[in-house]
Amino acid sequence: MVNMIFRIACVTFFVQFCVAAPSRSDYEDSRENSVDGVGQLHPFDLLIFTQRWPITACYEWRETGKGHICSLPTPATVWTIHGIWPTKYNTIGPAFCNKSAIFDLSQLTSIEQQLKEHWLNVEKNKPDDSLWEHEWLKHGTCAAEAIEQLSTENKYFSQGLTWLEQHSVNAAFAASGDIQPGYNYSLTTLNKALFDYYGKHVAIECFFDHNTHLQLLNEIRICFDKQLQSVDCDGIVGMQRMTISNNRVGTVISNCNVANPIFYPNAAPKDMGEKVLVDPAATYETIFEATGEYTDGQDNGEQQTYEVVEVILVKH
Repeated sequence: MVNMIFRIACVTFFVQFCVAAPSRSDYEDSRENSVDGVGQLHPFDLLIFTQRWPITACYEWRETGKGHICSLPTPATVWTIHGIWPTKYNTIGPAFCNKSAIFDLSQLTSIEQQLKEHWLNVEKNKPDDSLWEHEWLKHGTCAAEAIEQLSTENKYFSQGLTWLEQHSVNAAFAASGDIQPGYNYSLTTLNKALFDYYGKHVAIECFFDHNTHLQLLNEIRICFDKQLQSVDCDGIVGMQRMTISNNRVGTVISNCNVANPIFYPNAAPKDMGEKVLVDPAATYETIFEATGEYTDGQDNGEQQTYEVVEVILVKH
């Protein structure tokens, strides 16, 4: 009888403990949102200022649903802002750092027209301000905890507009003199142009379009420390730092396949069945060709070396 009572007590304790004990996800959530009153609540290392090519964003949006339509800037061939993302090295986030925060569009009245032009929502099926709301609640609330210059909605979005003016990818590619929408480029060509302009290693992000089977230039990510000084974009999840031999810059940070060309589209697809992105009747002349190697660090610590051929073509 005593033994049975002991067993019942143990079972009761075990059930109560299992019901009351937080899960791992609950623990992580409570830890992230705890308030200890000391120091930064959600530490991070970098601010990633991300500019997107809206035409590629349109390809990406339309691929996710047949009814999706795009809202593009005028002209469409300008780089726009995606967001400012506080990020820990080799980690995604932090994110949604203030669960009680709300998005107040009225705080952006003084810059709303600029945001509509330069921080626009490509996803036309959604409300115009849905991108701003998402970026503020997910990323802005984390930046606001640690950096006075980003501590309010107006400051956060104004800083993005300032950085776009100071660090525009449009200006970087124009300075190189030979990178224009509508053509294919090698990853090394894009990287050299960006490094020469910014003086830091930015991250080059590609989107693989399953409809055309091409990799499209999608985003350029420029990194800053918490003093808002530019730094190399190391430690970004999904990006690899690759060493390219026989190349003046020597290093590239990207998710793009270095062995394949990157298409820089100049027009959104008319429909998702469109397969041809370049003029099939055009002829090209090779004006420059160079070979080199890049080394890719593997998960097992080994280094793997690939040969790269860079070819620059001129359309006739």
